[in-house]
Amino acid sequence: MKKLRKGDPVMVIAGKFKWKTSTIESIDGDFVVVKDINVAKKAVKWQWFVKKTLPIHISNVMYYVESEKKPSKIKIEITKDGKKIRKTKVWNKEIK
Repeated sequence: MKKLRKGDPVMVIAGKFKWKTSTIESIDGDFVVVKDINVAKKAVKWQWFVKKTLPIHISNVMYYVESEKKPSKIKIEITKDGKKIRKTKVWNKEIK
């Protein structure tokens, strides 16, 4: 079970866009594409310039708890039913 998923709110914790918050658009291996973060202009023939969101490494983002306005690590717990659930380590809140 992956700790970060598509649609999760994240905060960038390293690099040029440090402390910016957004949501994950896609995950590809160790790289994530975060909405409106790391946008570059690419020259495309017959279309002039196109804005493209480039991926950043998964180690440079952290799950963002919107109610607390702070980032947190994620832990995976197994319930008595045998199901795996994601929880924040600091506030022990369940992530849906």
